[in-house]
Amino acid sequence: MVNHPDILNDPAFAARGRSFEGTDQKAPLREGLIAAGQFDDLQTAGRFYPMVCVSLEITQRCNLDCTLCYLSDRAELAHDIPLPILFTRIAMVAQHYGPGTPVQISGGDPTLRSTEDLEAICAEIRRLGLRSCLMTNGIRATRAMLSRLATAGLDDVAFHVDLTEERKGYPTEVSLNTVRRDYIDRAKGLGLRILFNTTVFDGNIDELPLLAQFFRDHAANVTLASFQMGADTGRGVSDHHAKAVSRDIVSDALSKGFGTDLRASLAIGHRECNRYDILLVAGKKAISATSDTSFLRQLIPALENPNVERNAPVIWRMIRQKPGIAVKGLFKGLGLLWQIRTGLIASRGRVHRLSVVIHSFMDADQLDAERCASCVFMTMTSDGPISMCAFNAKRDALIFKPVPVQKGQRTEWWSAATGEVTKLPDQTEPKSAPFKLLKGRQRALAARERQIQKP
Repeated sequence: MVNHPDILNDPAFAARGRSFEGTDQKAPLREGLIAAGQFDDLQTAGRFYPMVCVSLEITQRCNLDCTLCYLSDRAELAHDIPLPILFTRIAMVAQHYGPGTPVQISGGDPTLRSTEDLEAICAEIRRLGLRSCLMTNGIRATRAMLSRLATAGLDDVAFHVDLTEERKGYPTEVSLNTVRRDYIDRAKGLGLRILFNTTVFDGNIDELPLLAQFFRDHAANVTLASFQMGADTGRGVSDHHAKAVSRDIVSDALSKGFGTDLRASLAIGHRECNRYDILLVAGKKAISATSDTSFLRQLIPALENPNVERNAPVIWRMIRQKPGIAVKGLFKGLGLLWQIRTGLIASRGRVHRLSVVIHSFMDADQLDAERCASCVFMTMTSDGPISMCAFNAKRDALIFKPVPVQKGQRTEWWSAATGEVTKLPDQTEPKSAPFKLLKGRQRALAARERQIQKP
């Protein structure tokens, strides 16, 4: 492993994410995975798709102050990026990664922008043949808003709910299931895939089995459950290392709750970053559909086709071209269903698919060049895509960097510090924030100073 605390200044790394030659859009990611020794027979990234998802940050504002927040101390001072700049970045996603690439509309919390802005962003993502996902804590994401966004082109909604948000009246992860049920009710029936994100830390690790049971029991509506371990980055006030929470600990806790061993045989990017499993759920029974590695090593080459676009119906193509593998897969599927037969009886034959992801972010001062170069979770900037972990490590420098804006034949510059467009790049630093806008460590420090100054 090669650590680069100042990895953004590494030309070799920067070149990987920003440009490539030829027509193979999967090549940059595949080359990064090969260099990291991660491109084996079970690797899906760089083989079936050029990127898992790209974050489009449309605001740095948030209506929560999470104890493990990845935003920077000064992020709240940044003005919202104008729509024309966002549209340019959406076009860059399409140029780099092609049709079907998921774009995460994120922040901050994106619902703090107007619904009209969100509708325009969803429509533009749809127009360019990409997929859109609204990443939100759900507080402002009413059913009326979600309905409008679905009509405009939104594909998915991902709700982030966990104890780090310190929602009043919810002292445990289990108590937060009330919030999760409400959010499911808001989104279901609108044609949106429903996803949930959970930050895992020492304060909720013991409740993960119960949380896994909740997602299992709601697999009819929930498509994906993502569990993200806190990293030493951002402005959060919690001690990230109060108790070691490893991928193995998280996997074991989730396996206990789901009642099946999460093998995470399929690879989605670097294995130090992601673990991925597909569960088949019937009633209160779940089984991993990706545990047979010997079959997966036959299946993945059978599905691979460099000329097939992302989300294309490759299963039917495989049935025609590789009928032997298709028949074997059918029997494997029947065997899995037999193992959850009691759940099938209870669910009257209904089976649901639930994807489970365990994601490990890197500490800001421990960036691994190989992991960044093979990253499947990028953030789009006006300079091109960059690994999310690298972006978090240098967030202030990146979000306050003047952004070029074309005015006919002339280039002008927009500043997140001032919200203004100038003829020359404006390096003005953001002004000091009033107490009400402070978040994380700065707010905690200011609160202590206020207490000390009291007579």
